[in-house]
Amino acid sequence: LSNCNGGFGAFNGCREGIFSRGVGHLAFSMPYNEASDDDQAEAVVSKLSTLLTSGRLSTSNKQVIKSAYIKKLPDANAALRMAQQLILTTPEFHTTNTVKLSGQKREGTTSQQPSAKPYRAIIQIMLYGGCDSFNILVPHTCTGNKDMYQEYLQVRQDIALPKESLLEI
Repeated sequence: LSNCNGGFGAFNGCREGIFSRGVGHLAFSMPYNEASDDDQAEAVVSKLSTLLTSGRLSTSNKQVIKSAYIKKLPDANAALRMAQQLILTTPEFHTTNTVKLSGQKREGTTSQQPSAKPYRAIIQIMLYGGCDSFNILVPHTCTGNKDMYQEYLQVRQDIALPKESLLEI
């Protein structure tokens, strides 16, 4: 939600509560109205767990988030932002099933043997701004009784690409 340190952290003028460099904001709020910090942390983390992970947040992750929430108090807004950010880093947020921690290391993977097929890739080009699709694929030489390049010239006029600059596909 911020361009500070990839969205988390503070550097180059990015500080907690200063949102001038933000590209969004966390709109959820929960007033401090519990009897103790522990009760408030439990209420907030439980509510966020329900909203953001469908209640699948593990006990150990809840405890880490509650501790971080309490450390940010008495600033309840900063504590809430911290809890939201931490929940976004949990496996429960990034999956749709129940996370079962085994406590064991994953097995190592083996390298796949390369195939004899030639390498092929899909390339996606992200253009910021308008994309003039009529100058991406321009008719060059078409068969039949219709000259598509001439029709292209009539439509595009001054901004048409010269035929000698085109590459045939």
